[in-house]
Amino acid sequence: MKNKKNIYFLIFTIILGVSLIVLEKPYHIDKPYYTKRIFKSERAFGDDYFDIYEIKSKKDEKIDGKSIDDNYYKEVKRFKTMMSTYESEIDNYNDLCDSIDSLEKKPNTVYSFEKNIDKHGHRTMYIFNSDLGIGYIFDFQI
Repeated sequence: MKNKKNIYFLIFTIILGVSLIVLEKPYHIDKPYYTKRIFKSERAFGDDYFDIYEIKSKKDEKIDGKSIDDNYYKEVKRFKTMMSTYESEIDNYNDLCDSIDSLEKKPNTVYSFEKNIDKHGHRTMYIFNSDLGIGYIFDFQI
């Protein structure tokens, strides 16, 4: 009886593991870039947060967006202010700021800004340079 339960448990575990792998694969295959969270704020009341991700393209992929303009500087100011409040918690804060400033000055750098994506108060912005294949995502929820 115990052996039968162990066999069923083993089969269930294998099926669950394979299912998770199969279900997870399409999400990684379709993205033309890798993301790595480089800063995760402490979650606050109501799951408020501010996270920063680094983007690296897998190949010579282009990510759609608008060219840097006045609207970009208006919107990114909020995210940079948030960054400065977490300065002591962000590893290599000065290097990150320099990298973002450098991307802003490079030709072929694009950005996208979206608000209220998942729920009210959710703002996301990315900046990406396809020539360098790098960029950043700012994800803010209040």
